[in-house]
Parts: sequence; structure tokens; C-alpha cells
Amino acid sequence: MKQSIAFVVPCLNAGGAQRVVSSLANLLVDEYQVHIIALYPCEPFYRLDKRIKIATCQDTYLLEPTLLQSIKNNYLLVRNLAKNLKKLQIDIAIGFLPATNVYTILACKMAKIPSIISERANPEFNRINKVWHTIRKLVYPYAHCLVVQTEGTKNYFKHYVNSKIQIIKNPNNTELLDKRDANTPKENIILNVGRLIDLKNQDLLIRAFSNIKNTDWKVVLLGDGDNFESYKQLISNLGMQDQILLAGNIKNISEYYNKAKIFAFTSKHEGFPNVIIEAMSYGLACISTNCPYGPSEIIQHKVNGMLIPVGDQQALEENLSRLMNDTKLQAKFSENAKESVEAYSPTEIASQWRKLIHKLISNN
Repeated sequence: MKQSIAFVVPCLNAGGAQRVVSSLANLLVDEYQVHIIALYPCEPFYRLDKRIKIATCQDTYLLEPTLLQSIKNNYLLVRNLAKNLKKLQIDIAIGFLPATNVYTILACKMAKIPSIISERANPEFNRINKVWHTIRKLVYPYAHCLVVQTEGTKNYFKHYVNSKIQIIKNPNNTELLDKRDANTPKENIILNVGRLIDLKNQDLLIRAFSNIKNTDWKVVLLGDGDNFESYKQLISNLGMQDQILLAGNIKNISEYYNKAKIFAFTSKHEGFPNVIIEAMSYGLACISTNCPYGPSEIIQHKVNGMLIPVGDQQALEENLSRLMNDTKLQAKFSENAKESVEAYSPTEIASQWRKLIHKLISNN
């Protein structure tokens, strides 16, 4: 009989953590009975194998709870999560994101099973409020393992989680890899993928591209977020409506990866940028801010891509313009990129997770 594992997430909407959970669940479903327990109901944005079972802890999400409502809600989430773990006979639970990690550790203690937690964002910049920061420091040491993606994140948490930290990179998306099509004609497209929020800093790309004159290139931004309307207005003010497209959230992202030539990433900071790995696996020539953490662990400057200082619009303009006009450099980055991201192959990353899961279940 297969052992049962459960991934615990806030919900299954579009997002980096949700994408990784969906990929891992699909990769592990042959070996394990895989469940995804969401705190709140949400239609899955990413494709899930039909064998994966989904459960939820609460029916509704309180937008602005009072203090008493918040305390009660947190208690119910932990209690209901523990009930699900017991009912589904889960052997190990894997939490994603800070608050969910805390719930997972506490619920696993109640269910008497081991827990793995995973931090996805950059903890140096992704500040949580003082209460949750204190709770995290108190509860995280009780997890059986904390999984992170970078040395920087490991160094942040090692002071209170000690030796129970393991670096496992994010797997490349199997479904996206299967949709690579070398026969798709390439177009003069600079692609950016991510939520349209201040952290991702896409206005840097918009302003930089608007200063590169007399070009037949276009910029396409995939994603939605708080800055959608302000970016739309900025593009209009710059007179770039015909050359910069806000495409919103789309599911056929492979279509754009296949036909774009360049990938531009402008974040101020990251936990680990999955989209850079995806773009490089499609052979896009990448230019990225050298933000903490992630890009410098993926991109070797001038070998398989370019790194520029965070927020440096002039550097982005100069290097982007060079890359747009140098087809040999594009080809060099493309070939080296595809080779370098083999380390993030789904098979390799799934193997690392299997070893960790087997070890913790066996030792429990």
C-alpha cells in the first residue's frame, strides 16, 4: 500500500508556491498517495493529475477579522488541518509559506506525524508582522525539516532551526517542458512573467524599453496584480501601447516561451525565481537583476545570461539593447541556458524530495 503525503497550501490559485506544489504533486503521485490540503477552497490554476485528492480546512476567508475572530480562525485552521491529516491517514505533511508552515507543524504534532515546511520568499525582505515573526521563531524548530532554495535563505534560518535545513531547488515545470516546440518561429519579443506588483518592478522594464528607440521589438508582460492599471497608464503615457502588451494571467504560457527571444527579469528581491529556469529551459536569452536571492545562483554573467544591478535602468537599457542587436550573443546564451538548467530537471528534484520524505517517515 502506498504511503500518503499531503501538501498544505493556503489555496490553489496562481502563484510560485502553488506552481511548485502542483509540479511536485504530479511528480510524486506514482509513488505516493498524494493529497493537497488547502486552507481555503479555490479552483486549481495549474494542472493536477486526476489521482491527486484535494481537501480544504475552511469554507470562507475572513478579509478583515477582529482580534478574537483571528485567534478563533487560526485555532480552527489548525484543528481542521489535524482532522484532515488523521482522516486521510497522512504519513507526512509538507507545508508551504510562513503561516501555513506554522499550522502544518502544530497539526502534525496533534496527528503525531512528521512535518516538512518550505520557505519560498526571501525572508530578509518578505517581512511578516511581529506576532507571526515571534510565532515562527518559536514553532519552526519543531518541524522535522525546513526546505529552502538558496544559501541565503538557509543562512537566515540556521540560527533557530539549526541543522534541520535542506536546500532543494525548485523543479522545472514538467508540463511546460513537454510543450517546448523548436519549430515555433521566433519573434522579436522580450518576455516578462510574474505578478504585477512593486516587488517585481516591471515598470523598470517598461521605462527602459521605451527609451530604446526605433525598434521592431515588443515587450509582453504575463501576469496580473495591483499595478496592472498603473502600468497600463504608464504605457499609455509613454505612447508605447503598440509595443508593450499587458497580457494578464494566462494558462498557455508555453506559447509565449516558444516564440519569445529574450526574457527580462526585474525583481527587487526573490525567494527563488522559477520563471528564470522556465525561460532558460526554452532557450530564451535572459537578462535579470542580480537581486537577493536566486538569479546569481542560476545565471552566470555573460555565460548563460546577464546580471545587472537592482533598479539600474541605464544598465538595463544598455544591456537589453546590446542583447536585442546581437544575434550571436542571443544564440550563445540560449544554448548555455538550456544546458545549465538540467540541474533543475523534474526527475532530479523529485528524487531529492523522495529521499527526504522516505528518511523522515522511516525515522518517525
